[in-house]
Amino acid sequence: MSPTPTPQQQRSRETRRSLLDAALTILTREGLRGTSVSAVAAEAGVSRGAAQHHFPTRDALIEATVTQFYADLTQQLRTAVAQLPPGPGGAPVSDVVTLVVESFSSGSFRAALHVWSAAAGPEGELRDLIVAADTRFAREVYQLLAITLDADLTDRHTRRLLRTTIDLARGLGLGAVLVDNTEHRVTTTATWTAILDAGITRNG
Repeated sequence: MSPTPTPQQQRSRETRRSLLDAALTILTREGLRGTSVSAVAAEAGVSRGAAQHHFPTRDALIEATVTQFYADLTQQLRTAVAQLPPGPGGAPVSDVVTLVVESFSSGSFRAALHVWSAAAGPEGELRDLIVAADTRFAREVYQLLAITLDADLTDRHTRRLLRTTIDLARGLGLGAVLVDNTEHRVTTTATWTAILDAGITRNG
């Protein structure tokens, strides 16, 4: 068992988490250009010195924020998937696809997209970070899809459909940044659910 943290260690963890939450808020609201250690410290209600103790540079802060964001998103998806009612051949496909689509369309996902934009720029700022983090998340979603739907991964077409599900969800999430595409997401999700349900091969 891990030792119980001291009050000082607990406060340090809470301060660090407050800074990461504040950084995510500012990234979502103002983008990468508006995110600085001092702005995040003010948003979190802590001193600049305390913020710099945890994150000496903006890049360190952004890297930790993106890493924590994807970790939280993964955990949220795992928890939501675990709560789906089991059924013959896996959980209901419509429920699974909806969860995946909404995980890419959440409001806080916009923060990651701001970092994507910077990574795609001519200087390639943070490119390695965002590519690695997004790849890990996509792999996690793929595995959750396979397990939850009881998909037969020896079938090439099934693997392709699962990967396409992730691409579709990511595309709908990108669209949600510019306009409210809720109605379109719902109809597209329903259409793809029917295709996925009919096309995948299940174990057994």
